This record gives sequence, C-alpha cells and structure tokens, in this order.
Amino acid sequence: MYHTLKKTVLSAAIAISLCGCNAENAAHIETDTVEYETKTASVYIERPSFKIRNNASLADSLNKQFDDTIDSMLVAFDTASSDKGELLGTDKCVFELHIKEKYNKNGFLSIITDTYEYTGGAHGQSVWTAYNIDTVSGREVLLSDIFSHDDHIKMLDKLIENEVLKNPDKYGDLWEKPKIKDENQKNFYIAPDGLTVFYEPYDLSYYARGFVEFTLPGDEIKPFVKEEYKRLFNTENESEKND
Repeated sequence: MYHTLKKTVLSAAIAISLCGCNAENAAHIETDTVEYETKTASVYIERPSFKIRNNASLADSLNKQFDDTIDSMLVAFDTASSDKGELLGTDKCVFELHIKEKYNKNGFLSIITDTYEYTGGAHGQSVWTAYNIDTVSGREVLLSDIFSHDDHIKMLDKLIENEVLKNPDKYGDLWEKPKIKDENQKNFYIAPDGLTVFYEPYDLSYYARGFVEFTLPGDEIKPFVKEEYKRLFNTENESEKND
C-alpha cells in the first residue's frame, strides 16, 4: 500500500482572502488530499479544514462534522472493499470524495461533497451532499429558510419549469417534470448568478446523464427572499454600494 499526503488551498478561498471583499465571517478552507491503494481498493479524499473569521466555534464544529462523516464513510467502504474486492478480479473498489466550493462571501458558505463509490456492479454511485452555512448565525440553511413567501415551493417549481421550456436541448431528456419535494430542501447551493437546485442521477433522467441542475437567476428570486438573505443575490453594483 502506498500513502501520500499533500496540502492544497481551494482557489476560491484564496480569492476571498486576497481581495478582502465582504471578508467578514467568510470561510477560509484548506484541504488535505489523501490518496492510497490496497490490493482491492483505490481511495482519494479531499478532507477540508475550516477557519472562519469571528466564529471559531463554527469552524470547530464543521471540522468535527466533516472528520466524523469522512471517517465513518471510510470505515464502511473499507469493510465493503475487503468483502467484495477479491470478487472483482482485475477491477478495484473505488472511493473518491471531492470538495466543491460554490459560494464563499457575504457571510455565507455553500459547498458540496462530491462522492463516488464503486464496490461492484454495472457502475458506481455518485452522491452530492450540499452544505449551506450562514457563517454569521452559525446555522445550516434549508431552502425554506431563505424565502419569505409562503408559496416559495410553487414559485421555485414555476421558475424551474421556465428553465426547462427555455432550454429544450439541455432538458429534453428528462423523464418527469421536476418538482421541489421535502428531500430537495438541502439539494441546492448559492451560485454567482443565482440559486442552483440539483437532482441526483436517476431522479429525473438516466444515470449517464449525471446530476441535473437548474440555476434560477438571482434577480428573479430576490423579491421572494427574506431580507437577511437578499445580500446573497445582489448584483455587482449593489455589492459595491454595500462595501
């Protein structure tokens, strides 16, 4: 078995620390990249470490949460790969976990853990887990926490429907009409140009299609957003005025 460890810094986190724009309570993220192989398995992990200005307790909580989650996933994978690896012949079991930073400013952090696991069968399993953190209050935010409108689900469903109609080439292969359900309350992230809702493979289309994403423009959803979160959807000019 070989084992290498190297430290990298996410480029988006570098941009936040260098420019200093809206840096208050923004998170700085470093990742320890761990790679190793055994006779039956191949593992690649990006393990994040958080530092949050003026909120060290939140950083400590996130670090523990991610460490515990990753350790638990590794234990389960090691057990599965030991049991099944010999049966795969020349193929190895695979576990990969990547950290994707989507938004990190205005006192708000959106990141995704992109996990792929293969322990036999026709293909592996890909899972995105979104973490949307208000670094000012220190709490995780759901879709329902962002919107003041009582019928925000209907509003989001309508905007997604509009995206489908405007982009038939992109969404023509969906086998059902996308709807926001209870299980979708965490499946979103803040994007530079709005809010993106995502669906797992097989939710709306075939596996090879991958994740289906709908980015809803910030200017269209902002009128329905709670006052405390309108800052996430400011235009560039509005952000400059608030600096």
